[in-house]
Amino acid sequence: MGRIRIGVATMALLAGGGVVAAGTTPGAADPPSGDAARKAACGVLTTTPRYAGDVPSPQESLGFELGSHQTTVRQLYKYMNVIDRSSDKVVSGTAGRTATGTPLKYALLSTKGNVKPARLRKIASDAAKLRDPSLPRGQAKAIQKRMPAILWLTGNVHGDEAAAGDAGLQIMYELADRTDCVAKRITDNALVGFIPSQNPDGRTADTRENSYAFDMNRDWFSQTQPETNAKLDLLRKYPPQLFIDEHGMGGDGYFFPPNTDPTYHETSSQSVGWINNLYGAANAASFTAEGLDFETYESGYDLFFQGYGDSVPTTQFGAAGMTFEVGQDAAYPDQTYKHYLSGISSLYAGATHRKSIVTDWHKGYVQAERQGRQCRLEPNEVYNPGNTVQQPVPSMRVCGYFLSSGTVAKKRDLAVVVQRLQDAGVKVYRLTKPVHVSDFTEYGRTPDDATMQRGTYWIPMDQAEKHWVQAMLNENTYVPFPYFYDVSGWSMALLSNLEGGYTGTKVQQSALAPLPRQKVGPMPLPQKLPEVGVLSRDSSPFRPSQSAGWLRWRLDRDWEVPNVDVRPSQVSESTLSGLDTLIVPDTDAERMADLIGAEGADALRTWVDQGGHLIGWQGGTELAAQLGLSTAVLTEPTGQAPGTLFRTNVSGNSPLTKGVGSDDWVMYDSDPLMAAGDPADVVAAYPAADSDDWYVSGYQEGAEELGETAFEVSEPVGSGDVTVFASDPNFRAFSDGTARLLYNAILTSRGTQARQADLAPRAESNARAADVERARGAASRLDRVYDPAVAVRVADADVAAATDVLRGHGADVRVARSGDTATVYVPAGRRASADPAGWVRDLPAALEDAGVEPLSIDTP
Repeated sequence: MGRIRIGVATMALLAGGGVVAAGTTPGAADPPSGDAARKAACGVLTTTPRYAGDVPSPQESLGFELGSHQTTVRQLYKYMNVIDRSSDKVVSGTAGRTATGTPLKYALLSTKGNVKPARLRKIASDAAKLRDPSLPRGQAKAIQKRMPAILWLTGNVHGDEAAAGDAGLQIMYELADRTDCVAKRITDNALVGFIPSQNPDGRTADTRENSYAFDMNRDWFSQTQPETNAKLDLLRKYPPQLFIDEHGMGGDGYFFPPNTDPTYHETSSQSVGWINNLYGAANAASFTAEGLDFETYESGYDLFFQGYGDSVPTTQFGAAGMTFEVGQDAAYPDQTYKHYLSGISSLYAGATHRKSIVTDWHKGYVQAERQGRQCRLEPNEVYNPGNTVQQPVPSMRVCGYFLSSGTVAKKRDLAVVVQRLQDAGVKVYRLTKPVHVSDFTEYGRTPDDATMQRGTYWIPMDQAEKHWVQAMLNENTYVPFPYFYDVSGWSMALLSNLEGGYTGTKVQQSALAPLPRQKVGPMPLPQKLPEVGVLSRDSSPFRPSQSAGWLRWRLDRDWEVPNVDVRPSQVSESTLSGLDTLIVPDTDAERMADLIGAEGADALRTWVDQGGHLIGWQGGTELAAQLGLSTAVLTEPTGQAPGTLFRTNVSGNSPLTKGVGSDDWVMYDSDPLMAAGDPADVVAAYPAADSDDWYVSGYQEGAEELGETAFEVSEPVGSGDVTVFASDPNFRAFSDGTARLLYNAILTSRGTQARQADLAPRAESNARAADVERARGAASRLDRVYDPAVAVRVADADVAAATDVLRGHGADVRVARSGDTATVYVPAGRRASADPAGWVRDLPAALEDAGVEPLSIDTP
């Protein structure tokens, strides 16, 4: 397939040297007015900054220059307040609070008149009207004439990527106090929003994630975290035409778009044009003028998964959403300056194209509604030279989606999905009478006649948020090009295991009633709950595994199930005697077993034998097998599925499957395959790959081996139970469908507190003893080291060359063969570098140089 790269748009530097003309592409420069020569003389890099002196400098206020070293959250917020108090062009506020109660501060900057409360309300109202495709043309033109472009500059969503916060604050200071033409053009033409730290708790703790171990650059999709919700509420009030999300990466370079393929098909060409031809070109010009190296499409940063801080503003808000990455091996002042340069260059480009941007932004919503009215999906495109579309979007009509809960127990899951849609401005309706359609395609099935019952929800495509409706409710993502920076499938309907699907038939308005705003109630819980412990090897609440953090959030905030943390050193008879259930989320099984020790392992086996319930997944499942508590046999997969949704069949009617239904959708991320020691213990399993039940949403290659393997196994052990999952049932806390299986498992714990004192453990049979040893041996042979692998799928003839490329970086390489292809992969625990943004991002180019044409690349 050749190197994954794209050519930057042809650049023509303006006389000022700081902005690039975008020609006739979307975002082209507005027509000049006034003194053209005077305007051309103004540029980000050529204009000497002039300061009014009204705002104290960072040196005067903090005692040091921003970028000289990392500021604390307290210092960031202190200086934001100083700027607010000293400048009539800035107002600041608190968007919300983090999970620990820390304020999430923001600021708005524009002209003195624009930041007055009444004018801000007017700007918010105007922006909301422009998002309405039915707005009369005359009203739209009037708003477009007066409304500033809304441009957001944010950073530090990963707490240990700090330079963006300092750079954003420097830009805020300069725009608040500078009086030169660059600052004036930005403030006159734009309302600039700043969130210097989107993750203040992570910044303080120096961790990538927040206090619940969530990577909040993946949380935009489901909005589980309070930081994400607060930010999105703010953006809905002041919706962006530009959203910059500044990050840190390995190395000492710099990345800004154009992005690596793939781009999600519902990303509008207008947004891509702004990203590549306006902002990408402007940044390329500034970095070139400064003699700074930069990367674009070579970097590996795509625009596919609809959960990033660039893809969600792009698809949901019609903005130019962009990720900027600075190499953190560079000195901190250099990191800060590069973020400063890309930030101010982008703001200047957006502000000086205000009229065309605001005009085209409204047109984008009009075009989206028109596409929806035509029941038409956007096609797949690739943007990197040498690449071709590998999977087109099918030529099918999608007029809208039907949704229902299917079971009473899933009504809350349906309410969660609908609330998320409504929060995004999606219009949802309820059928007031039965509706017959001749082409209803149930998720993962073939089209058929169907009568949708009264009360079913209808989400039409003919609305402003058409792109977002498809992104959230799709049956498949139709991966255009097999490179993956994150997951390849993410349908919210499938993740929540809802009943539904799409139709190419329009539903008459007479059969519809607008659905009132949905409120999600508490999870129904029995009066008596089991005593639950969560085994995690990390002592700091800010440094758990992500899987453990997702579980803590689910138990604490969503289900409100009381639980206690259990450290490996605490696994003893006295600790376990107070628990009914012990949950082991994904972990490094070998390391965990060492930390528990022989005495702790004996105590755990005795506790289960006497009535305890052990629940685990991924590394937790491996641990259960290593300790002789599970007969589930784990084997390495040879296929590839980078975060892909698969249907599973759920067995029978039991407390473990209550309210789930006959099927459930699993987020599978190339996890080990699992076979039950006793088939009767299987709770949920993948159907045979040649059956009608087999369906894959996302990308897979060779994953047919999943067919007829188990997802969940629950077996009696002595007087207790061991329930294990092959994959995380609570993936990112947004896989609500499989999380219900976990919920059921927790609530069906028989409980050490309730058991009779004279309860005799069941004797272990010779057959089970043999099964235990087989499972223990299989677990010991796993290559998996507590993380997904860097995986390159190649033709069999390219295995040796691909292996040499990876080993050339000092990596420990494994090969899994399947037919005439093979996956050359690096277990994450054995990488040459812990940072995938280092050598891994150069992998496509290195493979091409070695003559390897990869079939797919999956990076962590």
